[in-house]
Amino acid sequence: MLQRLVPFSSTPFAFQKLQANFQPKVLIASASAGLVTGIIGTIRAISYASLIFSGALALQLPIGLGITIFSTAITLAVVALTSTLPGIIATPLAAPTAILAIMAAGIAEELPQVTTQELLATVLVMIALSALLTGGLLLLLGLYKQGERLRVIPYPVIGGFMAGTGWLLTRGFVQITTDIPLTWSSLDLLAAPSMLWCWLPGVGFAIALLIASRLWQQFWVMPITLMACAGAFYLMLGVTGISMGTARTAGWLLGPFPQGDQLWQPVTLELFYQVHWLAILHQSGGILTVMLISLISLMLSNSSIELVIGQDLNLSHELKAIGLANVVSSLGGGMMGNQAFPSTLLVHNIGATYRLTGLFATIPAIAVLALGSSFLSYLPKALLGSVILYLGLSLLWKWLYQAYFKLPLWDYLIVWVTLIVINTLGFLQGILTGFVITVILFMVTYSQVDVARQVFSGSNTRSNVDRSPEAQGILSQQGDQIYVLELQGFLFFGTANYLLNKVRNRAKAQSDQIDTSQALRYVIIDFRQVHGLDSSAVLTFDKILKLAHQQHFSLVLTNLLPELQQGLNRGINLDSELCHVFTDIDRGLEWCEQQILSEAIDSIPSPESVPLADQLIQLFLTANQASHFITYLSPQAYPAGHYIFRQGEVHTGLYFIESGQVSVLLEQANGRHKRLQTCTSGHLLGEMRFYSKAPLSTSVVTDMPSQLYYLSQEAFERMQQDAPDLVHALEAYIVRILCDSLLRREQQLQVMQ
Repeated sequence: MLQRLVPFSSTPFAFQKLQANFQPKVLIASASAGLVTGIIGTIRAISYASLIFSGALALQLPIGLGITIFSTAITLAVVALTSTLPGIIATPLAAPTAILAIMAAGIAEELPQVTTQELLATVLVMIALSALLTGGLLLLLGLYKQGERLRVIPYPVIGGFMAGTGWLLTRGFVQITTDIPLTWSSLDLLAAPSMLWCWLPGVGFAIALLIASRLWQQFWVMPITLMACAGAFYLMLGVTGISMGTARTAGWLLGPFPQGDQLWQPVTLELFYQVHWLAILHQSGGILTVMLISLISLMLSNSSIELVIGQDLNLSHELKAIGLANVVSSLGGGMMGNQAFPSTLLVHNIGATYRLTGLFATIPAIAVLALGSSFLSYLPKALLGSVILYLGLSLLWKWLYQAYFKLPLWDYLIVWVTLIVINTLGFLQGILTGFVITVILFMVTYSQVDVARQVFSGSNTRSNVDRSPEAQGILSQQGDQIYVLELQGFLFFGTANYLLNKVRNRAKAQSDQIDTSQALRYVIIDFRQVHGLDSSAVLTFDKILKLAHQQHFSLVLTNLLPELQQGLNRGINLDSELCHVFTDIDRGLEWCEQQILSEAIDSIPSPESVPLADQLIQLFLTANQASHFITYLSPQAYPAGHYIFRQGEVHTGLYFIESGQVSVLLEQANGRHKRLQTCTSGHLLGEMRFYSKAPLSTSVVTDMPSQLYYLSQEAFERMQQDAPDLVHALEAYIVRILCDSLLRREQQLQVMQ
């Protein structure tokens, strides 16, 4: 049970694998990649803390920093040991952090009169509870192996979610640098000269990050650029003679903070007594949003990582790994984390795909926790805000500008609608709106797809029953009485009415004709490629059946799966005299043909009264040759249901049918038999394997008592020695049969195009 709950990678055990990693080459690569990604993760964690703990919570930033740094270290370590991909990096991400910041601000706004400690306790428990519920959700989905079923989120909705995250991060930048929320009413205040000096440097630093990251796509770009920006900030203070105290008073630096506060403060039992649970309950929508966004983020990052590394990851296993990391983080009072695609890509490019890389990445976070909060008061707000703005602008650039050139117009508009709803109503409402629009757009588009995959008549497509020339002539003349529709896909209200109109138009076109021999009498609807139907489709078939009563044609349904037949039975009477159900389209065509031929039975001579010798004269022999040919054959009488050939056996003889009827059957993987051909008197069996010892690909069974004549290989060899003229005539006949068979298949393919 522990092995199933804790998703350590497959044997050998993850810790045993670590022993093989303590080699100089592995240690150097892991340490370099791990420390660089760890520094980047720590920088982002500091920025995330300043985003959540701003405004009324600004004085509690050291504790917030402890939460984000602790969460970074725990997520890195747990995922490094449990993921299926060695070298994967996992840290807290921007999108859930933006939602946590909104929730924290909402709690602070709801509890303006409570003590600072009560407000802090409520926010800390909200963060830990969100991480616990998120981890539990991911862990359960992974345990029940639901990973592959989750890859169904529409791409435009994902784009709208990303763009919405980018805009919230941009608003968070303004909150961090000015302690003023970005609203229409605050624009005048933000434009004041004193406020411009708070946020304009951050915009410059973010632009510098954007330019540098696009010019040099290297792991050192972000740390070096941030160090250069910090140096420029302090250089400006030195050149202008502005003291640290003045800069802090102007709001350019973080702090001041209470002295002696430790960074990480775990959730204790005493903390629960100070929590205002009703305020957390009011943020339940935000918690659900965080859970959904974390799940979406994992699917996005997992797909991106698979694309880069060129191998599939077990999403269910990754759900367990990330879920476990979030649960462990929440128990220590931390926030949720997820796969970090950019950092994982960096590790992959460096070639440090080892589990030690993730463990080395925890060192910067542990160092920050050990240093305490004294260094925070020296960090410029513009510097931390620039990282948030950089992430936000990157997302907006990708999904509002670059997506315009990559996405269809409707998908691009969905991105914008989702973004607008997220900004005005919230993340969950925005995602649901985008999803609903995408589903509606899909239904409209799918309803325009022709539900009838193939449409043809009985004049150019026949059943696999072997007919006499006279019968074939009648079917060629009256075959248009049969109208065949091969359906495809899922039948729902958007496509079902299209099917009704198709049948109605066909019936109307034939009723307008004077020639009654071409009037519509049989409508065959084949369900072989239909996946399902809804109640609207059932109602449509009820209307088609009523139309059959009005126009006097029969409705023939073929290839009905049990669940489809059960669904139709709820709305129509399949036992109606005008409704007939057959196992496949071949049987349905045979029945319709038989109805047409039954009316012309007097004009078709019965072949059963013709001796085999006379049939051979009509087919390929002279009278003298036929009497001689018969001497090489042995008569065989078989009852109905007798297998002449069995699929998989080796048989090299020939059978000539004098009377009766046999069917050629193909045994399918599901155990059912598909009829390929039905043969009557005058037909030859076994010609496909007569010159080969390959196993038979089909079976041949008698449909009624039948009289056959058998030509064995031994008799054929005697014929080659004694009567070569008979052999030449037989071989020419076999070639003609095979050519006719190929021609018939070609005609069928042309009809199906």
